[in-house]
Parts: sequence; C-alpha cells; structure tokens
Amino acid sequence: MSMENTLWVLGHRVRPLATDASYGMVEIVTPPGVQGPPPHFHKEESEFFYIIKGVLDVVRDGEWSRVEAGSFVELPPKTVHTFVNKTDADVVWITGWRPKGFEKFFADFGVTTSETDAAAKSVSPDIIGRVMKGSESYGMFVRP
Repeated sequence: MSMENTLWVLGHRVRPLATDASYGMVEIVTPPGVQGPPPHFHKEESEFFYIIKGVLDVVRDGEWSRVEAGSFVELPPKTVHTFVNKTDADVVWITGWRPKGFEKFFADFGVTTSETDAAAKSVSPDIIGRVMKGSESYGMFVRP
C-alpha cells in the first residue's frame, strides 16, 4: 500500500482510490480489534464492502454476519450498518458509494500517516467529538 495520501481515520488506515465522477471509493486496512463507526445509515448513497484479505464482522439492519475475503456486501440507502475486526490479523477491504461525495469525510477527519502517533490521534476525543457532531453534514446518520 502506497503511503501517499494515506490517512488514519478512526483507527483505520484509509487510502483514497481514483474513480470517475459517479462514485467514490477507498481501500481500508482495519487492524485487529478495531471497530467501525457507530451504527449509521446514508439517506442517498448506496455503499458496498468488498473484502480483499481477512474476515470482517458486519451488521446490516441489526443482523450480524462474518464476511470473508472475496465476499461483497451491498448496503442500499437507509441500511443501518457498521463493522468490526474481531480477528487477530489486519482486514484489507474496499468500500465505495454512489453518488460520489462521502470521500470528503475521510479527508476531513483523517490524520496523515506521516504524523507521529497518527493511528492514536485518529481516535482522540477531539476527533471523535467532531465526527459525532458533524457526521450528518456528510450524509452519515448515526443511530443508537
């Protein structure tokens, strides 16, 4: 994974991927034990997860499943979802969404991998607070 433009976002290493104007996409490396954001949905965007390496536990509308390498998860608009790496190895996966726009979330809340302690900074109370306060402006609606 090239470190150019790579960010730590809420404990995950995220690398933006070039796409056309119709959709956004990033590669994510989720370390062992790291959780995704709180359960949330997107009103307009459809999203997908494609697992490249490892196993990711994913919840969709309250139902958990283990998603293995080579598997694809479709998340239509308004599907409440999150994920967690419950294994002892990194999970490498791609997520994308249509229409484009949500990639701004990663840019705005990410910490450049070249910064000292970037992974730890990415889960600081300051950043978590900013995400919780500002997530709806990115089309991410958190549900308890």
